[in-house]
Parts: sequence; C-alpha cells; structure tokens
Amino acid sequence: MSTERAQTASEPTWVGASEVSEPDRLIAIVYRIARRTGRSPAAAARLCIRLVPQMVSAPSGERRDRLAAARRGRSALADTLRTRSRNRDTGVFDEALNEAVLMDELALLPPRQRFTVWAMAIEHRTVSEVIAETGWTSTQVMRLLNAGLSTITTWVTRHDESRAPAERT
Repeated sequence: MSTERAQTASEPTWVGASEVSEPDRLIAIVYRIARRTGRSPAAAARLCIRLVPQMVSAPSGERRDRLAAARRGRSALADTLRTRSRNRDTGVFDEALNEAVLMDELALLPPRQRFTVWAMAIEHRTVSEVIAETGWTSTQVMRLLNAGLSTITTWVTRHDESRAPAERT
C-alpha cells in the first residue's frame, strides 16, 4: 500500500502534514473568525496580513513547549481580535472563536491523531474506510480517535472555562 493518499476537496492541507506551522495556524484562526463575524474575504485577508506577522513567535525546542507557546499565542490573538471586533455581535464572535479554537486544537494534534479525527469526526468516514486508506488496525484507529478527541475536549473545555464569566453570558 502506498503511503501517499489523495486529499479530499474539503480537507485542509495541514491535515496530512507532519506538523502545522504557526503562521498557517494563526492565519486559519484570524481568517475563520473574521469571515464568521461578517468581514469580506478581502477584509479578512487584510486582517491576516496585519495581525499574523506580529503574533508569530520563535519556535521552541520540545513539543510540550511548542504546544504551550501555541496556546498562549492563540489566547493573545483572541484578545486582539476581540478588541478589533468590539463593534461586532459578541455572540457571533464567541461562536467563531470557539470554532477556531476547536480547529486549532485539531491542528495541534500529532499527525496520525489529526488525520483520524478529521476523517471520522469531520468527514464522517467509517472505521473500515480509514483502515482501507491507512492500513492501520481497527484498534489503532479507535485509540487514535479517542486520544485525539480527549485532547481536543480537554483544551477546548479549558479555553471555555478560562473566559471571564461576563464573556460567557
């Protein structure tokens, strides 16, 4: 079986990547929030051009350090976007931010977990389809899926709990 697999039309390029670069992640967050809060594609792109270069940090050594830095950067970016979006509906902004955090946590997963969660939770593929595409066993697929979903749930829940009570209403 070949290790190369075809990318579906809806699948972001980072799903199959070994690691997602920080600029790619930040661009995805800014663009997703900007579009969901009513900005045009051109305005969203301009916002990405303005904000992302300011937010990119130097890469850290260990994976644990990189993940912590990525989450801190995402938090700072969310604060900046919240300030710039003060004239927008806060409910729509919060929904867009939650969706962006969820997708960012997916991007931060290790590659095999990222692919498995994307394939099964987003694209609704069956275990047998993932097995046929990857050559993994059903046990491996289920462990990867459960580990990925557990990690995402943990960090998305922490993100939600870290927001001030006034922001949650």
